[in-house]
Amino acid sequence: MSGLRASLRISRRNARRSKRRSALILVMIGLPVALAAFVLTAVLGPGPVPDRQRYPFGQADALVIGAHEWANLSQDAWAEEVSWEPGRKHTPFTGAEITTVLAPGSRVIPVAQGNVRYLTPEGYGIGQIRQVDLRDPMSRGTFRLTDGRLPAAPGEAVVSAAMLRPDMAPGVTLFAGEARRPLRVVGVALFDLTGTPPDLTVFPGSLPDTAFGPMNPLLMSRGWLVDSPRPVTWADVRRLNARGLAVVSRAVLDGAGPDEPSPRGPSLPQSAPWVAIMLLEVVLLAGPAFAMGRLRRSREFALVAVQGGSPAHLRTIALADGLLFGVAASVVGAALGVGAAWLARPALERRAGYLLPALTVPWAVVATTAALGVVAGLLAALAPAVAASRADPVAVLSGRRERGRERAGRPLLGIVLVVAGTAATIVSGGHELGWIATSALVTQLGLVALTPALVAAVARLAARLPLPLRFAARDAVRNRGRTAPAVAAVMTAVVALTAVGVTWQSRLAQKPAYAQDYPKAPAGALWIAGPDLTPGLWDRVRSAVREELPGGVPLVEVRTLTSRSGVPMYASVPDTAPNVSRVEWSDASQSGGLLVGTDDLLRYVLRRDDPRAVAALHEGKAVVLNPAVIRDGQLRIDLTPVAGPGDSVPLTLPAAGVRANGEGWARAVVAPEVAAKNGYATVTTMLVVDPADFRTPRATAERITAKVERITGKATVRLEVPEAPDDTIILIVLGIAAAVLVLGMTFVATMLAAAEARPDLETMSAVGAAPRVKRAVVAGQALVIALLASVTGVLAGLAPGIAAARQGVSHPVAFLRPDGVTTIVPVGAAPAFAIPWALVGLLVVVLPLLAALGGAVFTRSRLPLPRRRVT
Repeated sequence: MSGLRASLRISRRNARRSKRRSALILVMIGLPVALAAFVLTAVLGPGPVPDRQRYPFGQADALVIGAHEWANLSQDAWAEEVSWEPGRKHTPFTGAEITTVLAPGSRVIPVAQGNVRYLTPEGYGIGQIRQVDLRDPMSRGTFRLTDGRLPAAPGEAVVSAAMLRPDMAPGVTLFAGEARRPLRVVGVALFDLTGTPPDLTVFPGSLPDTAFGPMNPLLMSRGWLVDSPRPVTWADVRRLNARGLAVVSRAVLDGAGPDEPSPRGPSLPQSAPWVAIMLLEVVLLAGPAFAMGRLRRSREFALVAVQGGSPAHLRTIALADGLLFGVAASVVGAALGVGAAWLARPALERRAGYLLPALTVPWAVVATTAALGVVAGLLAALAPAVAASRADPVAVLSGRRERGRERAGRPLLGIVLVVAGTAATIVSGGHELGWIATSALVTQLGLVALTPALVAAVARLAARLPLPLRFAARDAVRNRGRTAPAVAAVMTAVVALTAVGVTWQSRLAQKPAYAQDYPKAPAGALWIAGPDLTPGLWDRVRSAVREELPGGVPLVEVRTLTSRSGVPMYASVPDTAPNVSRVEWSDASQSGGLLVGTDDLLRYVLRRDDPRAVAALHEGKAVVLNPAVIRDGQLRIDLTPVAGPGDSVPLTLPAAGVRANGEGWARAVVAPEVAAKNGYATVTTMLVVDPADFRTPRATAERITAKVERITGKATVRLEVPEAPDDTIILIVLGIAAAVLVLGMTFVATMLAAAEARPDLETMSAVGAAPRVKRAVVAGQALVIALLASVTGVLAGLAPGIAAARQGVSHPVAFLRPDGVTTIVPVGAAPAFAIPWALVGLLVVVLPLLAALGGAVFTRSRLPLPRRRVT
């Protein structure tokens, strides 16, 4: 232990002496630890969100809901399984009645929540509205006010920060429910994620109870928060059940144990390969810096050796650097990461728009991360420590350079690992990313073992190159112990960047991953969808569109059904595709595929003029694009209000089946008279410029889009034209990361190479070499390192990138078209692979040249004069 303490004192003294090198090593080790600690604390620190809890308790002791007709109901602890009789008329308990059956001194406040339709200055919206007094102490902890004030009277509301928009900002008046009750927004708040976070929270009395739907104990839509002087026990719950009250008690839930949260982080087998890759990268990054420290301290090590120090002593002194820097960087990095996660909570909550659960630092995970940082420091110092123990002290003290050992690494082991890792990567395509990362790690370890042999091969190929490059290649071979880690570090970063680039480029080249990315109109059509717009807004949108179109170009108007009070009705039109989501996934009108219109809409939907279909439409029949769903000449449709109370009602219409040309753009079309005859109103939801009438130029579509966006933010404008995937953002991000990692690591390695090449440069100066030779030599050293690492890394990164891209089609995906026809992407469909050539060119050509240029620019051209060392 005394030897270790002495070694640590020596390391601390040298760290203070070489402040810039020390800071570099601390950053290399501490930054990954800080980032890992930040992410782990931010992800694992917040407690789980109770998935089974319907409403946040805040400071309340229980949540109750009940009706006199529910007497003798039974329930579980979470009130998820409640025996009651839906459909009957229910007489809910009043607050006074509930207080009388609770413990003496109890207090209750009403709470209600449901899906309610509201009108903003830019159109309609549908969302969760909660009605409760946020000023009451029982609501404390369920929200945090960020702007304005809390509601203090009926008709006042606060908006969730997640829903904050210009048409829902403080000072704006909304109108909610079928009665159009005015709600003035007076503040903005972040809400707890428990249950369903509300879009708006209003003061009690702002909306009638009927606006939140019927009484339902499973939804806890209309209930009471309870402040009890003592815990509400399970015996109390059963007693209240007998009275007809369903109860969710804090004390019962605490006694039953925590909710069953879903895993919030990857398992150990999933995270192990990523941790190993990060550890390898840190070791390879910091290794050259420790090697440079060993080089500068070579005389110190030689003096210790000639005074009787054994190789073990020298290794201990050198490893003490890794231990000292590893502990210092890991402790500081872990502390900074945890502190940053704590300080970033308000910003993260504002970004998410919700309150995050209480933060608990996962100290065990953070400590493990710090320990890995210490291990990385020791591993990074291991190779320099071995080199220090093998150096010839006589050669060092006499100023002679010891001949480097001609070692080519372990090429056989490297070849085996590369072949095995590449094969495993190819096989793992379509599996979890953890398997792909593990296979890539095996390949990377093989390449690290092969790197000395690759460096030797480069030197043999450099025989005919100019002097600077020839010298750099031979110097790299002569100092493989320094060159191989530097090349491996750059190569590891390039492998990761290439894999990410190939994966993203391949995903962009594949078919759309989501149904909403598929065409929603014929090629060349321009459509404007706004199911939430008011008639007044539609008039302004229609005028703006006509201003940009040539005179005489017709606008196809698409209308959908609403109730007499104006509530949109969703139409469940039958289809023959089993186990497939309904048409709302691919229907821009959000109508269920039942459209209302005239002959021009029918022509647009069918993609042709069809006299038989037009005649059927005029006869009051529904023109159905999938004749297989017609039964006995009729079509049965279920209509459901999209918001507010109301059950689905059937609608049976006479129907005629007509197949469309190609892909139809509805399920069924009816005339406006049919809707009126059956007691329904209609509302405009889309405007379409049929490409059969006019092909809208892109410039015209862009002007229309700009005008519509100035009118309302609730409309979508889209020109159906093929567009190449936009990879600009990902290329910029990867390019910046590549420049920082590749250039930074290359410069560190080049500095070390230039320092070790000083005797050769002195010899060149003595024989009359020009000053520019030093610049050329340093540029050659940077080019050799960067080029070898980039080319090898790009080739090695292709396999994991392609394997990860194959995850896009891991199971059958069924997309339902508006005409009822199912499009299926089968298992094993060959995905498209795309190479990001711009990124490859940056890595293989641009960055190595920039590294060489930087090495030449930032190197002093004056060659050192040879110095005689007094011995």
